[in-house]
Amino acid sequence: MTAAAAPAPRRVVVGVDGSESSARAAVFAAEEARRHGLPLLVVHVTPWRAGGDAVPVTSAEAQAQFRASAVRLVEAAADHVRQWTGMAEVSVSVVDDHPVDGLLALSAEAALLVIGERGAGGLSGVLLGSTAAAVVQHARCPVIALPDDWQGSGNGQGPVVVGVDGRPGVDEVLAVAVAGATSRGTDLVVLHAWHDAALEVALGRYGGLVDWDAVVAERRRHLAALVAPWRTRAAGIEIREVVVRERPAAALRNAAVGAQLLVVGHRPRGVVARLGSTTLGVLHRAACPVAVVPLRPDS
Repeated sequence: MTAAAAPAPRRVVVGVDGSESSARAAVFAAEEARRHGLPLLVVHVTPWRAGGDAVPVTSAEAQAQFRASAVRLVEAAADHVRQWTGMAEVSVSVVDDHPVDGLLALSAEAALLVIGERGAGGLSGVLLGSTAAAVVQHARCPVIALPDDWQGSGNGQGPVVVGVDGRPGVDEVLAVAVAGATSRGTDLVVLHAWHDAALEVALGRYGGLVDWDAVVAERRRHLAALVAPWRTRAAGIEIREVVVRERPAAALRNAAVGAQLLVVGHRPRGVVARLGSTTLGVLHRAACPVAVVPLRPDS
C-alpha cells in the first residue's frame, strides 16, 4: 500500500509584473508570510501562450525569449524580497495563462493572495475593473489589494479595521482580522456601519418619530454579542467596537485612515459573482491595504 502524499504547505502568493508597485506588493506579501510562518511564492502570469486574446507568439525562438524574460522578472522580484526582508523561504513560478485565470488557480491552494496597485500580477498597468476586480470576485482565498504608491503605514502603529454587517459569515471575516491584528501586535477596530436609505425614504416626514438612538443601541448590543467570543480567543489584543449610522463604504474608508489593514467580506451575488458597492467603494478609495475575504454564497 502506498502512503498518501502529505498535502503541500499553504503559502502566500504574490503576483508581480515588473512594476514598482508589484515590487512593493512582493515585499508586503513577504512580511505577511513571515508574520504567519508561511512560505512565499512570487509568480508572474504571462498570457503569451494562453490562446484567445493572448499575445500571439508562434516562433519557438520568440517563445524562449518570452520565457527567459519572465523568469528573470520573477527572480529579480524574489531577490528584491530577500534583500529587503531577509526572508529565505521564497520560491518563484512563471505561469502560462491569462492573468486572471492563473491567479485564481493559485488561489485555490493559497492561504493568501496579494496583488499590487489594485491589479498587478501579469499585465502592467491593468486597472481595477479587470484583473484586480475579477481576482477579488472569484478568488478562493483572502486577497489583499494594495493602494497605489503604498509605502507602509508610517510608524506601523495603526490598527487593523474590519467591517461587519451582522449577517452569517462574520466569523470568517473576524478570523482574518484578528489574525492580522495579532500578527502585527496592534489593536483591532470592529466597525458596523448602516444606512437604510430605502427605509428613510419610506418613512419620509415620519422619520423624526423614530428613536434612532434606540436603534443604534440595539445594533451595539448585537455587535458586542458577535465580538464577545473573539475577546476570549484573542485576549492579547485590544478590540474596540464602533457602530455608526453612515454609508458603510464611507465609514470604512474614514475608519481606515492611518490603519495598517482594512478587512471586508465578499459574498457572491447571484449566479455570477459581483463585487458589492461597499467592497468596490473601499477597493477604489481606501488609503491602506484592503483584505477581501471570500464568503460562501449562502453565508
